Amino acid sequence: MKRGFFPLLITSMSLAMLGVIMVQVFWIQTNINNLERQFELNVSLALADVSKQLKEREFQDYLAVYQKMIDSIGAPKASQLTEVFEYIDRSPSTNKTYIYQQGIIEDNYNIYPQLFDSLSKDTFPIFDYRTVKSTMIIDESFEDEIERMSSVERLQRIERMPNLDKAKYESIFMDFAAIKPIQKRLSTIELELLLRQELQVRDIRIPFEFRVFDGNRMTLLGSDNYLAYLGQDQFKTPLFLRLDDSSRYELRLAFPEQSRFLFSSVIGSVLLSLFFIVVILVVFGMSLSQILKQKKISEIKTDFINNMTHEFKTPIATINLALDALVNPKVTGDQKRTLSYLNMIRDENKRMNTQVEHVLQISQLEKKELDLVKEIIDPMKTLKQALDHIRLLIDQRQGALIEIFDPKLVKLNLSKAHMTNVWVNLLENAIKYSPDQLEVTVSTHVSDDFFEVQIKDRGKGMSPSVRKRIFDKFYREPSGNIHNVKGHGLGLSYVKQIVSLHSGTISVQSESKQGSIFTVKLPLN
Repeated sequence: MKRGFFPLLITSMSLAMLGVIMVQVFWIQTNINNLERQFELNVSLALADVSKQLKEREFQDYLAVYQKMIDSIGAPKASQLTEVFEYIDRSPSTNKTYIYQQGIIEDNYNIYPQLFDSLSKDTFPIFDYRTVKSTMIIDESFEDEIERMSSVERLQRIERMPNLDKAKYESIFMDFAAIKPIQKRLSTIELELLLRQELQVRDIRIPFEFRVFDGNRMTLLGSDNYLAYLGQDQFKTPLFLRLDDSSRYELRLAFPEQSRFLFSSVIGSVLLSLFFIVVILVVFGMSLSQILKQKKISEIKTDFINNMTHEFKTPIATINLALDALVNPKVTGDQKRTLSYLNMIRDENKRMNTQVEHVLQISQLEKKELDLVKEIIDPMKTLKQALDHIRLLIDQRQGALIEIFDPKLVKLNLSKAHMTNVWVNLLENAIKYSPDQLEVTVSTHVSDDFFEVQIKDRGKGMSPSVRKRIFDKFYREPSGNIHNVKGHGLGLSYVKQIVSLHSGTISVQSESKQGSIFTVKLPLN
């Protein structure tokens, strides 16, 4: 992978992910806005229908009473009623209702002008026109009459009233109704029932508060809790509109749970969108993690190949030099020098074989194919064997080896060879990473539950970031292209896995330039 391609890929994926999230958020917000507009439209339509129904109900009540009065007065007996004018009046002082009727009646007697003048050419009959006038006084008011009439009786009388007459008297009835107080024109119960009915028809089933206003003054018509929501956004509609679209009264409606209702309407789609967003984020994170892991594996592979090449280059070069020396006639006759070069070839070959064995052991550990042959032994035997192996290395560096052993004897079920390799790896690391003053302290402690071994050095130590990764396979502290410390990053990974296979634990304490302490605990049971 090219160096610039990986950042470009991550940036593209991040921007695409951000774009998907922004689209989802925009869609959710748009959906909520559409629901708000739909809610406002439905409420407005409901209020308009309530206002219309109240006006029609009041008008029909008046029409029903008027029709009953007309029936009681009776119509003029005539050949043809060409026009009738009616007027209703009410005297506040006497509480009486007056109905005036006046019209023109046309009588056709089938008499033609030729009867009086034989020479006349007029073929139209002679008509007689006369006026008719009647007045009726009703002591009961319209309100009392409306209350006495049943719903069926009102309906029957309204059906008898022609639409032309209804339109003709609408203005008169509206003027008459306008002088009445609002409390006599409708009730809180009627208003609440109509509001609830119209809102439920539009699937709005949430609590509401309402009040009728006379201009900016509140009337007594409305719900008791309306004042608690006086400052909330409200819906308004005029009541009892006149012919000129003016109105004295206004109905105001508030929904205390409007936000909750709108949110509950979209909660399903919102949760579904959030679920998919989370899924996309998880997939994106996992994909990014895998990409980073693959990138790191690629880097580790390259670093491992470089390290292995460096580790094998020295023994191969040494073997080549020894072989060149052996073919030299001067060396061939010298048995001592020949044996020395042969021993050198054998040691370097053994060293390369050890490197290969480490790699194979790690591979077997990864595949869980490593067969540990355990036996009940004294763990100190493996530790002392490892110390004997590295003692010469310490002496060559003129370093100090401090041994502090617990005198208590214990027996553990261990793989002798592998546990010896564990101590050797830890001790070799202490030597390799102590570039200046070499001092290694090995101590043991036996408790009721564990056999504990501590290996302490005064080397260069580790930073926190390095300390977290030292047990990772192939990991080595970055040092550029300088290979001043031998190894291929498998030792501590091998150590950790062997200790784990013995049900033990390994930990490290280290500070940069302060040295390191490795602690291995093996359970006694």
